[in-house]
Amino acid sequence: MGSIRRLSTVLGTAALVLGTLTLSTATTAISSSAATAKFKACIVTDTGGINDKSFNASAWAGAKDAAKVDKKIVPSYLSSTSSADYVPNIASFVRKGCGIIVTVGFLMDQATAASANANPRQRFAIVDDAPVAKKSHNVLSLQYETDQAGFLGGILAAGMSKTGTVATFGGMQFPSVTLYMNGFVAGVRYYDKTFSKSVKVLGWTPAPGACSLSTCNGTGTFVGNFTDQTAGKTLTAGDFAAGADIVFPVAGSVGLGSVAAAQQAGAGHSVMWVDSNGCVANAAACPWFVGTVAKGVEPSVEAAILSAAKGTFKGGTYVGTLKNNGTALEYGGIPVPASLKAAINKAKAGIIAGTISVNPNNYPAP
Repeated sequence: MGSIRRLSTVLGTAALVLGTLTLSTATTAISSSAATAKFKACIVTDTGGINDKSFNASAWAGAKDAAKVDKKIVPSYLSSTSSADYVPNIASFVRKGCGIIVTVGFLMDQATAASANANPRQRFAIVDDAPVAKKSHNVLSLQYETDQAGFLGGILAAGMSKTGTVATFGGMQFPSVTLYMNGFVAGVRYYDKTFSKSVKVLGWTPAPGACSLSTCNGTGTFVGNFTDQTAGKTLTAGDFAAGADIVFPVAGSVGLGSVAAAQQAGAGHSVMWVDSNGCVANAAACPWFVGTVAKGVEPSVEAAILSAAKGTFKGGTYVGTLKNNGTALEYGGIPVPASLKAAINKAKAGIIAGTISVNPNNYPAP
C-alpha cells in the first residue's frame, strides 16, 4: 500500500483531485485576482497544534506542498489552544486578506460557517466537516470515508494480534472519529468470519444500522479532547492490561501517549496510527507501528489551495475513498506476512467494487 501523502502526484495533478469533487447543486466559482503578487494560504489548527503528527500537521504540510508547486503562495498558520481561539483566529486571517483559509477539524464547524456567511467572497476549506454556510457557497468541505481504510486496518490488527484482543479509543465522539472506529471493528469481524477466528475489539461497540459521514453512533471509550497524551498513555496501558496487544487511537496527538505506553510495555505491544503515516510523521516510533489508517488531508489541502491560487476554486464537497486514494492503509515498521497483505488487498478490491461491506453489523460479533 503506497503512501497517500502525495495524492496529487498519484492522480497526475492537483486539479484532478478537485475534479473528483461531489459538488452541491449550488456551487459558485470564486475568481482570483491574477494581479496579486503573493497568495496567502492560511491554516487555522485545532487544539492539537501544528506538531500533532496527525491531521493538523498534515494540513500544514499540504499548505507547504502547495507553496513548493506555486511560488507565489505564502503559507501561514495560527494555532488554537482552545475552542475560544477559533473565531478570533479566523477573523484575523480574514482581515489579513488570505486567499484561502483552511480550518482543521469538525470542531470549527460553527466558526467556519459563521465567518463564511459574514464574508461571502472569502474562500474556505475545512477538514473533516461540512458546515452549513447559508449565505455563501465559498466553502469546500474535505471529508474522507475512513471506515473503508479502517476496515483494512481492522484486518491487519486482527491478523497480527497474538493475544486475540485488539483495542481502539477516540478523542471525542464525533462521526469523523467514530467512522474510523466503526470500520476498524468491521474489519476485525470480517477477519473472524473469513478465517474462522474470534478476535475481540475493546473500546467501541457499533450501534445498529450503517454509518455515514454525518452520523456514526455507538458506545465506546473517549478521552474528551485531542491533546491529553497522559490520558492516552493511561487508556492504552489499560487496554494492554486487559489483554490487547494492538491499540488504535483515533485521537490526534493523544495517540502519542499510546506510543509511549507501547514502548513501556515492550515487545509484543504495538500501535495502529491514524490520519498521517506514522513512520513519516514520527520516524523514531516507527518500530512500534503496525500500520496507519490514513486520510488524504495533506494532498487534498494542497489541491484546494492550488485551485484557489489559480482561480479555479469551487465550494462543495470532496470525499476521499479507497478508490480515489483519499484514504488508505499504510504499513508500519512491524513486518507483515505476505499472506495477510494478500487478504487485505483482496478486501480492498472488494470494498472498491462494492462487494464487501464496511458495516460491522453485517458480520457476526465474537
